[in-house]
Amino acid sequence: MGRVVSGSKLLASQTRSMAVLSRMRLRWALLDTRVMGHGLCPQGARAKAAIPAALRDHESTEGPGTGQDRPRLRSLAELPGPGTLRFLFQLFLRGYVLHLHELQALNKAKYGPMWTTTFGTRTNVNLASAPLLEQVMRQEGKYPIRDSMEQWKEHRDHKGLSYGIFITQGQQWYHLRHSLNQRMLKPAEAALYTDALNEVISDFIARLDQVRTESASGDQVPDVAHLLYHLALEAICYILFEKRVGCLEPSIPEDTATFIRSVGLMFKNSVYVTFLPKWSRPLLPFWKRYMNNWDNIFSFGEKMIHQKVQEIEAQLQAAGPDGVQVSGYLHFLLTKELLSPQETVGTFPELILAGVDTTSNTLTWALYHLSKNPEIQEALHKEVTGVVPFGKVPQNKDFAHMPLLKAVIKETLRHSLCYATTWCPEIPVSFLSPRASSLTDG
Repeated sequence: MGRVVSGSKLLASQTRSMAVLSRMRLRWALLDTRVMGHGLCPQGARAKAAIPAALRDHESTEGPGTGQDRPRLRSLAELPGPGTLRFLFQLFLRGYVLHLHELQALNKAKYGPMWTTTFGTRTNVNLASAPLLEQVMRQEGKYPIRDSMEQWKEHRDHKGLSYGIFITQGQQWYHLRHSLNQRMLKPAEAALYTDALNEVISDFIARLDQVRTESASGDQVPDVAHLLYHLALEAICYILFEKRVGCLEPSIPEDTATFIRSVGLMFKNSVYVTFLPKWSRPLLPFWKRYMNNWDNIFSFGEKMIHQKVQEIEAQLQAAGPDGVQVSGYLHFLLTKELLSPQETVGTFPELILAGVDTTSNTLTWALYHLSKNPEIQEALHKEVTGVVPFGKVPQNKDFAHMPLLKAVIKETLRHSLCYATTWCPEIPVSFLSPRASSLTDG
C-alpha cells in the first residue's frame, strides 16, 4: 500500500482525466437503461455498421457469407438476446436489477459482444467490445444526440430548474459544453489547479494514515473506494468553488454527508423509477425518495454557488470590476458571463456528480489493476520516486517525465470502458462505469 500511496501523490494528473471524463456516464453500474440519448440515424443503420478488423474472431457480429462474398451483416432483428419475459425475470426475480454488471457478464458469455434486451416499447442494443464502442463513438457529429433523461427532466421541470449538461441537446448542449470547456480541457489550464489538488491530496494521505492506524490490524484501509470518493468530492468542490467541504475530516459536515448519501440513494432509487410504470409512483416509495434526494443534491450545489456569488459581489463593491481577481472555475465562468445564473444552477450539481464519480472510479480501478500487476506497480513506484523524491511536492511539469503513469491511467480507462448500451431504433451510445465494466471485461 505504501507504494500505491506514493503514486497517489500524483493524483493531480487527474485534472486532465476529469475534463475528458466529464462527458462520460454517471454510474451505469446501477442504471442500465440510462443512455446518452435518442437518435443518431435511421433505424438499424448503426447496427449494420461494419465491424473493425480489430474485433477478435470469436466476437464477430457478422453472419456467415456465401462463396467469395463478404460476410453478411446481421440486421437488428437477427441479433441474439433474452426475450422480454426472461429479461424481466432476470431483473426482478433473480435480483439483477441492482447488479446489472453481473447480468452484463452473463449475457456477454451467452450471446457474444452484441445483444439486445427489450423492456416495454424500447429495445437496447448492448455492446461489450471496445472496437464496437469505438466505432459508434467515432460516428458522432457536432451535436451528439443522447438519451432524453426523462426522469432527470421530470425533477428539473417539477422544481423549475434549468437543464444541465447531461439533459440538453443540440445547440443548447453545444453552448453549455463550449462554456464548460473553458479553463478545463487544455493541459495549461488544468495546471492552474495543481496547488489546490496537492493541498487536497496531502490531506487525503494524512486521512489514509489515520484510517490505517485506527484499523483493527493497524495497517489496513478497509474501504479505499469510499475514501477515494471523498477525495474526489473534496477536490472537485475545491476546483469549482474554491471551498473545502470537509470530506477528509474525521467528522464530515452534515450538509456534505447529506450530499454524499443523497447521491447514492438517488441512483439506487432511479433503478426502480426507470423500470416501474408511472402509475405505481403514488403507491410505492421509490419516486418520492428519488425526488427528495435530487432536492438534496441541488440544495448542496445551490448553497455553494450562492456563497461564491456573494464573494464576487463583495469584491465588486470593494474594488470595482478591475479589482476582482478571477481564480476558481465557477468564479471564471460567472465573471466572464459564460453561463447565466440559471444555467449555473442547472449545470453545476451535474458537473459535481460527473467529476466525482468518474474520478473516484478511475482511481479505484487503477489501484485495483496495479494490485493485480505487482511488476507494473514496482515500475510505476520507481518512476514516480525518481521524478518526485520523498518530501517533494509534484508539479504539473513533472508529468512529462512520467510516461508510465500516463500509460497506467489510459490503460485503466481502456480496460474499464468496454461496455455500452444503446437504444433502438435510433442508436446513441453510453458507457457503463468502470465499477461495473471492469468486472465484466472478457
